[in-house]
Amino acid sequence: MEGKTISFIYENCAACGICTQTCPISAISLTKTDVDNYKKAYPELTERPCTGCAICEKACPMQAIEIRSVT
Repeated sequence: MEGKTISFIYENCAACGICTQTCPISAISLTKTDVDNYKKAYPELTERPCTGCAICEKACPMQAIEIRSVT
């Protein structure tokens, strides 16, 4: 069975939150991390499983999200 997986490319991410606003099932939240010195809030998956719909990937202005097929 083929599924989907989501990856965040933090180097490209502007921490704008568009992905959290566009996700139809609220599978993404912004969480403060140690990704950079500014400790901005970056996207992370919530407990809800990502369905792989790719709405967030298409909405991201920084191309910081990748949805890939996995087998």
